[in-house]
Amino acid sequence: MKSAPPLAPLSASLAQWRKTVESELKGVPFEKKLVTRIAEGTALQPLYTRLDLAGLADLAQPPGVAPFLRGTRTNSVSNRTWEICQEIPAATPAEFNQSALAALMQGQNGVSVTPDLATLDVRDPDTSPAGSVGANGLSLADTTDVLQALDKIAIDCVPVHLYPGATAQPLAALYLAAATQRKTSLQHLTGSIAADPLGEWVRRGRTATSIEGQLDALAEWTSWASSHTPALRTIGVSTEVWSDAGATATQELAFALAAGVEILRSLARRDVAVATSATRMRFTFSVGSQFFAEIAKFRAFRLLWARALSAFGSGASAKEVIVHARTGRWNKTLRDAHVNMLRVTTEACSAVLGGVDSLHIAPFDEVGGAPDKIAQRIARNVHTLLSEEFHFTDTMDPAGGSWYIEKLTDDFARRAWALFQEIEAQGGYMAALRTGFPQKCVATAAAEKDDAISKRRMSLIGTNLFPNLKEKPLVIKTRDAVALAATRGQAIKARRKTGVIVPAGIDGAIQAASAGATLGQLAEAMGASASVSASDEITPVKARRAAEGFEALHNDAEALLKRTGARPKVFIAKIGPVKQHKPRADFTAGFFTVGGFDLAGKESFDSAEAAAQAAVKSGSPIVVLCSTDETYPDLVPVFGKALKAGNPNLVFVLAGLPAEPATVAAFRAAGVDEFIHARANVRELLAKFINQIGAIK
Repeated sequence: MKSAPPLAPLSASLAQWRKTVESELKGVPFEKKLVTRIAEGTALQPLYTRLDLAGLADLAQPPGVAPFLRGTRTNSVSNRTWEICQEIPAATPAEFNQSALAALMQGQNGVSVTPDLATLDVRDPDTSPAGSVGANGLSLADTTDVLQALDKIAIDCVPVHLYPGATAQPLAALYLAAATQRKTSLQHLTGSIAADPLGEWVRRGRTATSIEGQLDALAEWTSWASSHTPALRTIGVSTEVWSDAGATATQELAFALAAGVEILRSLARRDVAVATSATRMRFTFSVGSQFFAEIAKFRAFRLLWARALSAFGSGASAKEVIVHARTGRWNKTLRDAHVNMLRVTTEACSAVLGGVDSLHIAPFDEVGGAPDKIAQRIARNVHTLLSEEFHFTDTMDPAGGSWYIEKLTDDFARRAWALFQEIEAQGGYMAALRTGFPQKCVATAAAEKDDAISKRRMSLIGTNLFPNLKEKPLVIKTRDAVALAATRGQAIKARRKTGVIVPAGIDGAIQAASAGATLGQLAEAMGASASVSASDEITPVKARRAAEGFEALHNDAEALLKRTGARPKVFIAKIGPVKQHKPRADFTAGFFTVGGFDLAGKESFDSAEAAAQAAVKSGSPIVVLCSTDETYPDLVPVFGKALKAGNPNLVFVLAGLPAEPATVAAFRAAGVDEFIHARANVRELLAKFINQIGAIK
């Protein structure tokens, strides 16, 4: 094999390249112009070479060899594609079954069951709080429901992923009882019933039973399943809640690692061997919008998990890790929602190139509630395109060898490991959650992202950049919660048997479920519905969407349109030749349209007085003067005087911000109320303008 050329000539060539680039920048700093800093703290370079791989470990390791940088597969034929695991949006078992069968006939090869809030709270529909039945998922209350939901689905051939929330046993008993009634061998069941007590704790900030009690239950479930359902994953670790709250990729990695290690230790104290726990885990990540960063994130996780398991003396178990991904919610929008199709497609590419084992690609309208059938079909077909048309999995570790991605993978792994060590120094993941350390880290990251969105350093096409005011936003879809709860409650009440005895243990629960015990009866008998422990309350992590602030501005503009027949309007006063005013006029147009404003003032003017007169005549409550820094000292005083004389209530805005504070003060004295510029907080200023003109009632 021919060896790589020496690095010295390359180093010299790179130095010459940089010198040439800096001369072309004409004094603009290289680091400022060409280096991009992302939320993870990494500085992305404009050019990567073999020099960037110096000191990186494990690059020579082939696929299927620890630490699994290049994936766990040993050849490109085995496990050729990822599991197409689209979530089924349905609230009742009959609806779920109809949708699941259709999806399986059209390319899906895994069944994902997300229960509603009532089921996750292990409550029967007739004893659940208002609005929880059918909320965000499928209502399941007994074995009859499970049989109906999975009717005609070969659960011994198709993996079923049933999310049980914090405690698995009650819901698992219903599923396993249904499998037994169908005479399906439990040994043949694949998929997961993976309880995630730590994830639910973070999401809710409290637990139905003590967190230690939930870990006891997880240990019992994992031990039982390793003997009875050896191919079923029992332990869930999810970072979705962190991602939806605005976490960075390295924070997701660190928290996934910390949570996984906490589970391994906790179960080891309960006599479940690390080698057993590690092979029963299913990690779930959201996929973010940074294409290459997300590829690096998934590759880095395998390195991190292998290193953690090596510390437990169980490094070989890292090959058994299962990583599920779903396209993220944080960057999805209600307005110009078809852009979501592009977002989820690039996110799915990142996940696949990063080597995930299963994937949910969100339909473009998911953010508005239950997606329609066309949106579901489009999302499902993206899987087929990536697999059958683009053949992404024909090559093992298709992103491997890229100097950029290899360097980014290493950087992410190092940064995530450092944050993980900080968590370890505080006593581990659970201890850190109690002090609020991870929550504060993510709150800081989310604030920085929000600032970048508000100032448009980070783009949401169709929302904070290039909005289409004629585009109809998604309508939030809702169900008749009262009617659904009544229907489901009556059905379960009619089927529920009184005096049901639930023998001890999981076998006893399955026996009781087969005899007709409901989820609520099982939970009560198994102690899964005990009172909350005050010591287990932590600061919860709240999901949000990046577009919410700008969408609120549009909603205010739409409300004004409905009340008055017109949107809030801004007049763009363009003075001088086109080349003099066009750059700032275009900037102003983009600035205000993202808030739902209509624009007036298509013509340009030769004088400040003429522009001011036209602005007053237009009836626009906001007027923006657009010209150049060189002309402003002469134009602003004249324009401001004429504008305020015509209507003192008009809001006078200047496009641009003078560098000298004295000039800013002079312009304000001349009537300027506000300045808009590239560093301005667009969302805050637009909200201020909308409030000033009385558009909010």
